[in-house]
Amino acid sequence: MTPQSETQTDTHIDGGPHPGGKLRATDIARFSGIEAAILMGGADAPFSVMEMVVAPGLGAPAHVSPREDKVFHVTDGGFLFLVGEARITAGPGDHLFVGKGQVHGFSARGDGPGRMTLVSTPALHDRFFRALSALDLPHDPAKVAAVCAACDQRIVGPVVGPVIGPVVGPTDKDNAG
Repeated sequence: MTPQSETQTDTHIDGGPHPGGKLRATDIARFSGIEAAILMGGADAPFSVMEMVVAPGLGAPAHVSPREDKVFHVTDGGFLFLVGEARITAGPGDHLFVGKGQVHGFSARGDGPGRMTLVSTPALHDRFFRALSALDLPHDPAKVAAVCAACDQRIVGPVVGPVIGPVVGPTDKDNAG
């Protein structure tokens, strides 16, 4: 039996055919304590893929993406996600799904940065990240609002943080007495 030859193909999605293969960063977007390597995106891509490194305590504010479904895969560190009204802690190996129109956001937790991969469809979120990254610092709220409007995103709250005070969940209510 003859071993098959190994051919390594890099996929660069920036128009044209998408033959498949290994993804590589085509751009880096930086904002809000996030450094996102854009691995796939653009008008001709089937979805956006970004590897994000997020500084502790920073991340994406609560927002709504009306046309995008998203999957987050945490690879390093810890995160606190807001999905709808639920606060979800996630660590390496965890996957989270956010459906179109759901309020969501996240922040990195712990002493070091967190790392995760985001896949969103259709391919719109990479353009949002690129546009935010292009804004001058400090961010002018009117310019951020214009980027959100152009990219069909709505910021609806701050970066998700820990809840201060007691949290009463269904188990606590059932056992209260």
